[in-house]
Amino acid sequence: MSGNIPGKDMNGVEKGMEFSREAWEKELSKFYVCRSDMNKLIMNYLITEGFREAAEKFQVEGGIKAPVLSGSMDDRIRVRDSIQNGYLQEARELLNQLHPELLDDNRLLRFHLLQQELIELIRKGSVEDALAFAQKHLAETGEEDPSVLPELERTLALLAFDQPGTSPFADLLHPAHRQKVCGVLFYSDTML
Repeated sequence: MSGNIPGKDMNGVEKGMEFSREAWEKELSKFYVCRSDMNKLIMNYLITEGFREAAEKFQVEGGIKAPVLSGSMDDRIRVRDSIQNGYLQEARELLNQLHPELLDDNRLLRFHLLQQELIELIRKGSVEDALAFAQKHLAETGEEDPSVLPELERTLALLAFDQPGTSPFADLLHPAHRQKVCGVLFYSDTML
């Protein structure tokens, strides 16, 4: 098994080299991560991703002191479930109830939520609704932030195909794209 990672990593080290599993394990063995740090990392992942039951079991079984698993985690799960099930308007309403300033302050997050809502309309075959939605909610976004234009263009390009699911942009319709939107939300500075 080998991996090919193009570009440079966050330390400026050239990527694109192929590593065998053995070489990777050898490099990995040069780094030591203490058990408590690893447990914190795992707990953070479980909480961030909304795995309440797993976090509670991990806390008990590992004797780990963890942050209180509060209602904010329940809120996170509700928002995540809304996004993953394609109910983006519901997700935006929940976010506005929980954090009224969030979508105004984080325009990139707002764009991704609106983009996903547009994708859901396209998925349903609601072309007229999708066009109206894009004009009403996304036209200004592209003008205000040119960095989102390529992604917006890719999304709108789905409308040019009778079967968007077989288009070159079909990846936008895949459930993994919904997960990407969740990632933008939960890994932003806001961290519900």
